[in-house]
Amino acid sequence: MNKHKDFWQITEDSLDKSMQVFKIDPSMRNELLDLYKVLSTFPEVKEVLSKLKKTKYKLAILSNGTPSLLNELVKSNNLNNIFDNIFSIEEVKVYKPDPKVYNIPIKKFQIQKNEVAFLSANTWDVSASGNYGFNPVWINRNNSIFDNLDYEPKYQVKHLGEILDII
Repeated sequence: MNKHKDFWQITEDSLDKSMQVFKIDPSMRNELLDLYKVLSTFPEVKEVLSKLKKTKYKLAILSNGTPSLLNELVKSNNLNNIFDNIFSIEEVKVYKPDPKVYNIPIKKFQIQKNEVAFLSANTWDVSASGNYGFNPVWINRNNSIFDNLDYEPKYQVKHLGEILDII
């Protein structure tokens, strides 16, 4: 197959289909897409990230999202100057859970896989990153049951502040 479509195009395509299925007024399309660009963080996120920024740790985002979307989200949430880097799969043109994606920060920071604490609310991402060699932490805000996957994380937290007790 080896075809790549960026995340924003997939988002648009998915919204278009959903709008058709649920008979949503097409004139709302742009407004709905714009809402995706201003998703807000949970209340503790900025404070916890600011505390982590003052440590020896490098902070980064590793996402399937496009660079422009990720930058807009960082800016709209006032998280400028928090992250050492924002990594998008667009660098390798494949989506997580492909190992090429998890390798992006390894190459950039010239570190070992086991030096990475990888945080995600997505069980598939947690599992794949753990299989890759990262130390994943599952952000389980809803007290869910981990999906039946071949890797379960050592740590799970209900909110980001708990990460300060782990690292």
